[in-house]
Amino acid sequence: MDEQPLQVSRFEESERIPLSARLLLWWAKKRRRSGLLFHCAMRDSFRSVTLKWSIVSIECEGETLCEMTNTTIKRPMFIDLPPGRRELAFRVIRARKKMGTLFKEEVNLREGEIFIALCEPIQPNVFYRKSPAKDTWKVGQVGTVTRE
Repeated sequence: MDEQPLQVSRFEESERIPLSARLLLWWAKKRRRSGLLFHCAMRDSFRSVTLKWSIVSIECEGETLCEMTNTTIKRPMFIDLPPGRRELAFRVIRARKKMGTLFKEEVNLREGEIFIALCEPIQPNVFYRKSPAKDTWKVGQVGTVTRE
């Protein structure tokens, strides 16, 4: 797979995330779960077939942990992961193989930590919002809620 330009930035806890993902994050933190929170901002195109169609997935040691396409229900996903060190691969696959993107990151989760991966891939333009020019990822870790 050829490497296409992509934008990766760090997720900060002070940033706003979609409400559905924020609720899932709150739920996981409250229960002191360790794992991966994945949210992908995908829009449906008005055309049935487009070369910007994509599959967004996160893999760990060759196994797909979660994936989203234009046909799946667009909701955030939480995947339980035991604490420890692992390498995650973040992939966007397109109809044209050379248009896909991939990056890998080493993640070290402690008990109760959650790794957040937010993605907005290149998509068909819609009348209310322009598509990003590059696949955009925000990744980072957040800790547990402290009890008062």
